[in-house]
Amino acid sequence: MTRQEFYNTKGWKRNRVAYAISRHCICERCGRPVYVSGINEALPKNKRLRYIVHHKIHLDENNFTDPSVAYDWNNLELLCIDCHNLEHYEQATKSDVMFDEEGNLIQRTFIARDGGNSKIPPASSETQASNG
Repeated sequence: MTRQEFYNTKGWKRNRVAYAISRHCICERCGRPVYVSGINEALPKNKRLRYIVHHKIHLDENNFTDPSVAYDWNNLELLCIDCHNLEHYEQATKSDVMFDEEGNLIQRTFIARDGGNSKIPPASSETQASNG
């Protein structure tokens, strides 16, 4: 099993949800509520903020099989997606990428004005002003 495969195991998924519940589905840094499927369904859809259970000691190919690193709640922190992005990238996610539910960085797909899919982000007002 690889580190990436670890994040898809039932054991990790159960641990992740249990940890989020133990923290009352509240980001441990900014205090905003995060959405945990099947747990806080009453949260309005426009307020559902994704979350990541962050490993304080980052998992790598050498330690992801060590339960004291991978599963120990003392090594975990419940973060909203924005706080997680700030932790790893010192900024919010760029407009052309995003994190999926397992915390993997993926290409964001945009809906083109003609209704087709596009991987090109819409131009920001800043970009338009500098090109204009």
